[in-house]
Amino acid sequence: MKMHSISVKLKDLRESRNLKQKEIAEYLGISQQNYSRYENGNRDLPIRYLEPLSKLYHVSTDYILGLLVSKNDIQTMLQPTNPVKPSFDLAEEMAALNPENIILLSAYIEFLKFRQNKK
Repeated sequence: MKMHSISVKLKDLRESRNLKQKEIAEYLGISQQNYSRYENGNRDLPIRYLEPLSKLYHVSTDYILGLLVSKNDIQTMLQPTNPVKPSFDLAEEMAALNPENIILLSAYIEFLKFRQNKK
């Protein structure tokens, strides 16, 4: 389950920045095939790639691992892809949640994305 979470995050982060797998693979110094295996959940992501990926995407390694979401992670996630500005500070509201509720919120977001893609 956790590997699935990491692979989904890798793909979401890459797609949200309009990057190709080949570009990420080149950044990491690996083949596109190897990177694809990490993103598809066919292989565990080696720990040595966490830091470069977190720097590339401007998120914490904890975010990639699904352990913790900081206010900075939330703000970064909202900036590039969300043209709709909520009437409240969504990043602040999410940062106020405890880890258990962040996990629940993350699961609900995945459900909403699934439902949206079915239509």
